[in-house]
Amino acid sequence: MRPLTSAPTAGVGLLLTVLGHSVGWPFVEGGSAQLTDALVAALEVGRGQLQTGWWIRSLAELPPSKAVLLDVTPRQLLALAGDRLSGGYRRAMERFRYGAGICKVDFALSGPVPWTNPGCRQAGTVHLGGTFEEVARAEAEVAAGRHPEFPYVLVAQAGTADPSRAPLGGQTLWAYCHVPSGSDVDMTPRIEAQIERFAPGFRDLVLAKVHRTARDQEAYDPNCVGGDIASGAQDLWQTFCRPAPRWDPYRTPLPGVYLCSASTTPGPGVHGRCGELAALSALRHSFGISEVPDLRRLAPNQGPAPAAC
Repeated sequence: MRPLTSAPTAGVGLLLTVLGHSVGWPFVEGGSAQLTDALVAALEVGRGQLQTGWWIRSLAELPPSKAVLLDVTPRQLLALAGDRLSGGYRRAMERFRYGAGICKVDFALSGPVPWTNPGCRQAGTVHLGGTFEEVARAEAEVAAGRHPEFPYVLVAQAGTADPSRAPLGGQTLWAYCHVPSGSDVDMTPRIEAQIERFAPGFRDLVLAKVHRTARDQEAYDPNCVGGDIASGAQDLWQTFCRPAPRWDPYRTPLPGVYLCSASTTPGPGVHGRCGELAALSALRHSFGISEVPDLRRLAPNQGPAPAAC
């Protein structure tokens, strides 16, 4: 999400490559909603309850609990509890910076993408940009506040690993490119052109498509400030001091209130790790539990004390 000349872009790429070779990049069979369903089921085993459709504007609206885990960025934390935060921590949250946005397109296709490179036909994720110089130029233009004519495009085709995601013979696909923060430009034509460039005949397969600009992305999910899906710029400082330089970045100055979003370390791209570490911090500091219980062995009447999430 940053120019390739910025630190630590090479380090982030190396880390994700190592993880990919070590454990792979898994897709959830049947669609990502299956993961949500599994998490809800685990919550219910522990006597938890899920409530949706409730817009929280202040921490005072939450029920009493030993721990509150907030999957929000510093901007939302300030809106929820700004008047209760200490001056130094509040100023650190105000200084937190956000990065570029994305324009995303979802496609329904009548068949697999006809990539000219056979290896791409088996890949779950394809990164399109052409030469190194083209990729660097596109990312530099975004950093300068411009919309590249030939954007770097990330394409995900989960159907290569999970055919159940589309009717027999069909394919589902989503793709996005980076754009300046807060952009309302629809990059669909440029995204399609890049895919067509490396997969001639792609446009003929498109049955339906839906796009979401960076501004649309923030309206859909306020955590994506300006369309930033990384929940904050990942420069060198905000990679290691995220969201602020603290020994335990998940604990806020408010007793029992924790941040568990990608605005904390280790940041975006290592899905779930921020929440896992925040949960461990909450168990240790709010519940006095140093060893994590095996939730799979908990019977419905033996769950831990509830927390507000």
